[in-house]
Amino acid sequence: MSATALSYDDIVWACTNLCDLIEFENDALARHDSRTVRELAENKAALARIYEQAVAPMAHKPELADALEDDQKEELHGLGHRLKGLVEENARRLKAEMEATQMFMDAVVSAVKQTSTNTTHYGRAGAFENQVAGDNNSLSFNKSL
Repeated sequence: MSATALSYDDIVWACTNLCDLIEFENDALARHDSRTVRELAENKAALARIYEQAVAPMAHKPELADALEDDQKEELHGLGHRLKGLVEENARRLKAEMEATQMFMDAVVSAVKQTSTNTTHYGRAGAFENQVAGDNNSLSFNKSL
């Protein structure tokens, strides 16, 4: 499509499908369904590119919108508001999901660090090595000796 033509049908198709996909993704994010979100990523990117290409002529020449009928302009305006709201919600949900995942990973790392034990063993001088200060030494032996 050239920058001198505006395809109303392409814009409506791309925007409607992108809105539907983002709405579905938002529902998946609300359910913490990361598998579905990953599966949608490629389609989301493709639809975003199609939408971008469909509206590009209007971005370069805003006067192209003047050729649209009033009801077409109204429909595009409504679709644009729907898309804007869904994208904003999507960004909030994605950010929250990433932050929750990071907090979980930080908690796991912290728990592992706190519960990890130092290995205590005898050094060359016959003394315990690799002990945390304040730990009591423990010693066991084989009674059969």
